[in-house]
Amino acid sequence: MSGINFLAQRNPAAGAHRRFYLLLAATVAAGLAVVLFLSWHIAGQATRQQQLLDLLRAEHGRLDTAIEAGKSQDEKSAALENQRRHLEALQQQRNEATRLLAELARRMPPQVFLTTLVQQGRSFTLNGSAPSHRHVMQLLEALRDADGAFTHIELQEARSAVNTKPASTDPGRLHDFVITAGHRVVAAR
Repeated sequence: MSGINFLAQRNPAAGAHRRFYLLLAATVAAGLAVVLFLSWHIAGQATRQQQLLDLLRAEHGRLDTAIEAGKSQDEKSAALENQRRHLEALQQQRNEATRLLAELARRMPPQVFLTTLVQQGRSFTLNGSAPSHRHVMQLLEALRDADGAFTHIELQEARSAVNTKPASTDPGRLHDFVITAGHRVVAAR
C-alpha cells in the first residue's frame, strides 16, 4: 500500500494556525497592556482629582469658618454701632435738658418763680407763681420771643392764690400758673 503523506500539507496549515494564535495572543496581550496602562492612568488622575477635591473641601470649610467669623464680627459691629447711636442720643438729650434750663433761666422775668418743671421728650410743663398776672404774661412773651427755641406755648391754667405767708418773707405771690410748651432740638455747637 502505498501511503500518502498528509503531514506535509498539515504542517503549512498548522504554521498558519500557530501564527494566527501567536498574533491573537500578542494582540490580546497588547490590548491588555493598553487597558492596564489606561486604567493605571485613569486611577492616577482619579487620585489627583480626589486629592484636589479634598483640598477644595478643606479650603471651603476654612472659608466657611472665616465667613461665619466675619458675620459674627459684623453683628458685633452693628450692635456696637447701635449702642453708640443710643449713647449719642442720650448725650444729646442730656445736653438738651441743659440747654432748656439755660434758655429758661435767660428768659425768666424777675419776680416769677418756678415750683416744678416736668419734661417729657420735647415737651415740658412749667408750674410756678408770680406777683401778678402781668408777670405771667411777661413770661409767656419771653418764651414766645426765644428765637424759635420753644414751640406750642400755651397757658393752661392761671389762678389767684391766697398769700398765707407774711409779707416780709414772701411778698406778692398771688398768681399761680401752669404753662405747657415744647422745645426744639438745637444742634450741638
